Amino acid sequence: MPDLKRILFTFSLLLVSSSSFADAVELNLVSCHTSKAAYITDMVNAYKKETGIQINVHAGNSSSAIRDVDIGVADIGATSRYLIQNEIREAGVELLPVAWDALTIIVHKDNPVDSISLEQARAIYTGKIRYWSELGGAEQKIAVFAHKNKISGNGHTLRELLFSNVEKTIYASRVFDSSEMLEQALTENPNAIAITGVSSARLQGIKIVALDSVSPTVENIKNGDYGLYRPLFLSYAPDSPNINSVKDFIRFVQSKSRRDLMRSNGVVPYRDAMSLVMKKVRESEVSYPQTVGQM
Repeated sequence: MPDLKRILFTFSLLLVSSSSFADAVELNLVSCHTSKAAYITDMVNAYKKETGIQINVHAGNSSSAIRDVDIGVADIGATSRYLIQNEIREAGVELLPVAWDALTIIVHKDNPVDSISLEQARAIYTGKIRYWSELGGAEQKIAVFAHKNKISGNGHTLRELLFSNVEKTIYASRVFDSSEMLEQALTENPNAIAITGVSSARLQGIKIVALDSVSPTVENIKNGDYGLYRPLFLSYAPDSPNINSVKDFIRFVQSKSRRDLMRSNGVVPYRDAMSLVMKKVRESEVSYPQTVGQM
């Protein structure tokens, strides 16, 4: 069962105000595609504008955003998945939740299907539903797009939220190395379906499909009505030589005005939806992180 005392301690960190940036140094940050679209790009720009301090953002995925921090290649990471238990390449990293995002079902902009049920989504990803006509669409075979890597942020979370099994083998017509590649390919295939982060999906020329007639709006994610919600984390190494600068940036991200910036991007700041934390614990004790970052 998750360490609730540690989780509650993490909550208290969200109340910490920004400290002085006088001694902060330039940092290297590795971000997954979802986090970059959700808040990282705007956040580092705002940080530089206010403090004059550069944060170099490097494109990566949820695993590299953790593992590059572990080996010291990056000072901080932005990831959309939990640490993998007993994974030595992630042993030296702590996670701090900063926002709530959601996975969303996406289709081509011309697809007439507006809503899919959770059971239908499971059936699509196990190969039980293969034609759009079974969902109220055209008499065309569904092209199921998925992430190649089970431990990518979206690949890992898809399995967790749909099947409560991160090792689940899913049915896919085509697999991709990244969410960016997946989303781009979907814009070119009228029969494709995929699941990706809502923060990046909203920036593409694609259609976001409701889940059980509930759309992944900020309010529906915040109150838990949209079921495929998940945390976004910042990762860091407690023994980093730049830990004070890392803390400064994290405090900046958590400050009130920056939470407004998250909301403007369609992301729910973590402290805005504390009730989702215990809901997440109740839903899946195994998948909730056993350790959450302390600072």
